[in-house]
Amino acid sequence: MVTDPLIGRLVDSRYEIVDRLARGGMATVYRAHDRRLDRTVALKLMHAHLADSPDFVSRFRREARAAARLSNPGVVAVFDQGSLDGVAYLVMEYVEGPTLRDLIAAGPLSVKEALGLVAQLLRPLGAAHRAGLVHRDIKPENVLLPSDGSVAKVADFGLARAVTEVTQTTTGNVLGTVAYLAPELITSGDSTSRADVFSAGVVLYELLTGQQPFTADSPIQIAFRNVHEDVPLPSKLVPDMPADVDELVATMTRREPQERPADADEALALLRNVVDELTDSELSVRRGGGTGSIRTQQVMTANAQAARSAIDNEPQDDADDSSAEDASPHAGMRTVSLPIGSIGPDSKGRTRALSRKALAADAQETTAVPTSKKSNGGFSRRRALVIGLLAVAGTGASATWYLTAGPGRRVSVPNIIGMSEDQAQLALEKQGLDWGTPERVYSDTVPAGSIVSCQPKAGQKVGLGQAVTATISRGVETKTVPDVVRKTKDQATAAITAAGLTLGDVTEEYSASVESGKVISCDPKAGKVIKHTEKVSLVVSKGKEPATIPDVTGMSEDEAKKVLEDAGLKKGKVSKGYSDSVAKGNIISSSPIAGASGYYKGDSVDLTVSKGPEKVTVPDVTGKSQDEAKKVLEDAGLKVEVNKRLGGPFGTVRSTDPAPGSSVKPDSKVTINIF
Repeated sequence: MVTDPLIGRLVDSRYEIVDRLARGGMATVYRAHDRRLDRTVALKLMHAHLADSPDFVSRFRREARAAARLSNPGVVAVFDQGSLDGVAYLVMEYVEGPTLRDLIAAGPLSVKEALGLVAQLLRPLGAAHRAGLVHRDIKPENVLLPSDGSVAKVADFGLARAVTEVTQTTTGNVLGTVAYLAPELITSGDSTSRADVFSAGVVLYELLTGQQPFTADSPIQIAFRNVHEDVPLPSKLVPDMPADVDELVATMTRREPQERPADADEALALLRNVVDELTDSELSVRRGGGTGSIRTQQVMTANAQAARSAIDNEPQDDADDSSAEDASPHAGMRTVSLPIGSIGPDSKGRTRALSRKALAADAQETTAVPTSKKSNGGFSRRRALVIGLLAVAGTGASATWYLTAGPGRRVSVPNIIGMSEDQAQLALEKQGLDWGTPERVYSDTVPAGSIVSCQPKAGQKVGLGQAVTATISRGVETKTVPDVVRKTKDQATAAITAAGLTLGDVTEEYSASVESGKVISCDPKAGKVIKHTEKVSLVVSKGKEPATIPDVTGMSEDEAKKVLEDAGLKKGKVSKGYSDSVAKGNIISSSPIAGASGYYKGDSVDLTVSKGPEKVTVPDVTGKSQDEAKKVLEDAGLKVEVNKRLGGPFGTVRSTDPAPGSSVKPDSKVTINIF
């Protein structure tokens, strides 16, 4: 699964995007954290193509400011607006809870539940109408039901208007969720508070029946039916539906705007009158009977007080509800762009106002006949009807402007694989397709910046304006080689794997500095950035390499040093000693001795160098007494022999043999002659 590239991004140095909630026709909604105020918000980022219009940003900001002024508990608050990479965004209240769409999916509601919810929708809508704002995109997805049971909230005020103005100006199309669009929005693009009332009436119909008034195979067919058919009475699907409720739905959804309530306040007053006329049994009517699903019961129980307040017209606090920090504008059903004026009104130009009796009697759907009068755009209303009928029938596609040449046609997604981002956007634009928020992934085969794939896939038929989400290559993924030197082989392997790399060759070598079993080096070296497909090879230590002590006796000191180095050993301490057998300057002995075991390369070998044979100089003892002379000679390491001449009458040394100054071996005999 590809992660949205905006997740984790900080917007305006304030809003940290946490996750993506939904993607709709106009925007993508994210949950974000407001670092400045420490609260959760919803950030709605408009689709990039909307920013292409030079008028859009200014209109968007103007509408956003107007929406922000709607300080009403029933409106999702707008906190901030800005631009991210040239694309407009809104920061809104984050509401935790389901939408009306979720509630409808759980099953039809009772009359009481439906009227209570629509009353909550009409109250903030009335406040907006009084402020001169028109919503333009009322639908179940834009009505949020807070989990705490507080009043329902309406989202996206002002957005549809800003988007529609730009779309209308640039393409002649009107933007909206087609099932809820008022006929005048489709035919002329006119939008007033009465159009919002129509949409609210369709929502009421859907709450009561569990389905939309019109269904078809394409948006244009639904739009055609909106223009040319009255919204069916709920009683057609729910036979027990009170006539007053039928009339309320019919009144709110008149095809002729002037026959509807002027605004949401007027519609709410009608709704309250209807509630006052209904009995408890009528209020409990539900399609299919029963009490509704468990989910429906849970939501409506929580919402009961808010519904009563809206129906009973209790005072509403218009101040900002600052405690509502959890909001969640959900993107909803597909929003489409329709050509203004392509579907004309009926032959009368209006829908007749029905009395309650007429409403009860008029159970048949009717199709109006268009006049032959041409519209301002030169497109005859009769031709529009014919084309609309062709679209409904689903036949004669080659002759149907909307489906073959107009906005309703389907086009093939171009093959953008391998293109650059700019090339791909241009190719999609030429096909009338939108550039969706791209995903970015690493690729071993596709160069960085080129398209890897797209969704929908190339060749697939899609509607005009559909967003195509491209997956763009980041290039080959790179990784940084970890530092594994002096780690064990297992530790190094784990570190390499954790770095997203693969272990390569492992060789072993002796090392004087790295203990056995640990890594001496790696290739590539630590810290180098490499492709994730490259392997990291290791050299692991076998410990110190054993060495044989060579025999260096009799060699000169220099010769001995070279022999030791050749054996991987170092010359250690050098001492000197006498030797009768080894010439001066040559090696007498080594430590350890030659052939000793348990030694390794890099170890030191001490040497003893010969000073040659040891010599003693015969001291001069002439004239000394016998005892004195004997002591001097013995102290010099010599042996003494006494020779008395004529009995040695004087007792002194007359001479020595060898003579004084002679060099003799230690322990040599010296004869002293005494006279």
